[in-house]
Amino acid sequence: MGTNNKWPRRKLRCASQAEILRAHQRDDDFVKDLRDKLAETLQNLSVRHALSRCIQSDIPFKLLYFVFTSGMGNQTLGEEYTGIVQADLEARRVPTLTVRVLAAILECLGERTLLGLLGQLQARVNHPQSELTPAAATFLNASLSKLRMMIPVIILLHKGLFYLYGRYYSLGRRIAGLDHAKVYGHRPVDTVSWGLKLLGVATLIQSLLKIWQTSNTQDVNTATVSSAQSIDHSCQMCFEARATTTTLCGHLFCWSCLSEWLRVKPQCPYCREHMPPSRIIHMMNL
Repeated sequence: MGTNNKWPRRKLRCASQAEILRAHQRDDDFVKDLRDKLAETLQNLSVRHALSRCIQSDIPFKLLYFVFTSGMGNQTLGEEYTGIVQADLEARRVPTLTVRVLAAILECLGERTLLGLLGQLQARVNHPQSELTPAAATFLNASLSKLRMMIPVIILLHKGLFYLYGRYYSLGRRIAGLDHAKVYGHRPVDTVSWGLKLLGVATLIQSLLKIWQTSNTQDVNTATVSSAQSIDHSCQMCFEARATTTTLCGHLFCWSCLSEWLRVKPQCPYCREHMPPSRIIHMMNL
């Protein structure tokens, strides 16, 4: 599979859902077997503990497998088994190395990296040195939390579209524009494709239900926080501990949250009014 070779001037047949799934299942089985063999070898050498975190994840092995297959312009074992190759169907050529690398990185690390970035952004929003107003911080917290919950749902929704239309196995491959073409061998029977289409419909229904559940969860969390603020006198920063201290402006917090905040910035965490640490008021019989 060379990157500079042109496809023959004939219409390329897009690989079916069943062929792509079978190829990926075969590749995943090989990666899992490779990981198990390495874990067993390291255990026999009594060095498993040092690399335990690496062995627990399939990602390093998937990337290594990519280097020796798609990365070098070769078919994977699954692609060879099903008679399909990676292709850019619109351009009628083999995808470039850049496209193949991008697809592999997005498929292996895309979801984890995006969730990690959103978590770091949310941590900055809640940092004591943040210059955001309380209203802005609340809005960003709600938006980032909802986005983090929606990412797995979007990936599940894309999987349902793949079952229906058979294009782009993963969202990372769709972004990179990496498809599969059928080049040799017999196609699977039609009953298999119709079964996958039925699975696609079920997956889309599952995605819609998750979206509805996510929306309800957000509403319940908002109501819980509001109830905690107005009835239970909980801390207005962590919303968990009972408020035991107050600022001069009358806002309630637990001792640990308020004291830690004031050590960094002598302002009320809620309204930003100047508040020296020495003026914390301890509440009794609240």
